[in-house]
Amino acid sequence: MNKHLFYLAMGAAVALSACTSEEEVDVSPQSNSIGFENSVMKPTRADAQEGDLTGDNLDKFMVYGFYTKEGQVANPIQVFGGDAVTKQNGAWTYSGTRFWVPEAIYSFFAYSCADVALDNSYGTVGLDLNAIGPDRQLIISNYRCDGWHNHDLVYAQNKEIKALPKTASNPNPNPNVSFKFSHILTKIDAVFTSEFASDYDIVIKDVKIINFRNVGTFSQTRGWGSTAVRNFDLEKNITMQLKFPTQDGYGVANATQKVSEKPKTKYAYVIPYKYNNTDVQLNFTIELYKGKNHTTENLVMSRNMEGHWSPQWEQGYYYTYNITLTGTVANLQPIVFEVANDMNGWAPSTSTATDITFSAN
Repeated sequence: MNKHLFYLAMGAAVALSACTSEEEVDVSPQSNSIGFENSVMKPTRADAQEGDLTGDNLDKFMVYGFYTKEGQVANPIQVFGGDAVTKQNGAWTYSGTRFWVPEAIYSFFAYSCADVALDNSYGTVGLDLNAIGPDRQLIISNYRCDGWHNHDLVYAQNKEIKALPKTASNPNPNPNVSFKFSHILTKIDAVFTSEFASDYDIVIKDVKIINFRNVGTFSQTRGWGSTAVRNFDLEKNITMQLKFPTQDGYGVANATQKVSEKPKTKYAYVIPYKYNNTDVQLNFTIELYKGKNHTTENLVMSRNMEGHWSPQWEQGYYYTYNITLTGTVANLQPIVFEVANDMNGWAPSTSTATDITFSAN
């Protein structure tokens, strides 16, 4: 677990925590066919949330695979091309049985994106079989990840498996093909707290991430690299709303959240990228009320907050932004008291009543 602390331009403290997550799937043979058995996954992590792909809810992944024969390394034969492998009654199945070719060397690749196959709208997937040796790999190209398309994306591969021939004494000679899935995006959310006096109440709404890179290309050897771009052809202002749990899919219902309840947004997925400039924005609106009755008469102010920072999003990491609201952050002038360094001196009296006359008897 890594922890970092920095400040947004608006002055709000933001703490980040991050951790990696991997899941395992065993793929094992049935007879001499290439088959898939029940998934055997690690327990769900404590930071898993609704929408994360885990061992409990992964029901489909897309598999790619090829083999080469001895002496024919330059001629790979593709045997899986994005075939859907689905879990049915506890068993993994696919259409069109493939069989192991004895002595051939196999490499398998798999991904899952909310249990659906990527198409040209949100990315394309394919094997790069023109590459040499270990550079033959699965490429996820032009993957879109923003307010329009936002899902967990997991990836796995297992390469250089030599298929063994069947014998009378060993009709199932080939070992399990094990897929260990990893989350290859970055996950973010935000939590709000207040340092205002208890007799003030703050509500938050319209939390947005703006001007981030929303399209990228992934491969196992290069990761996302520096491929992420801002695709303004798809959307002029790249904006993604961080919705609260009470909001619907469009982010419109029950958008207002009391900061006194330390509201935490739902998480969102972004393409991993380390920004050099502070041009990514975190925007939200705050309303400050005197008292708990949120009437127009009690509204002290309503203000849109805009922070700029350079995220350092890493693949497979989860970041929580802890945003503390203070009067300084809200650009409010506090009521303060002071005492002058030099007090006024005592003024001499001019009254004759101060004259006292004594006489002797």
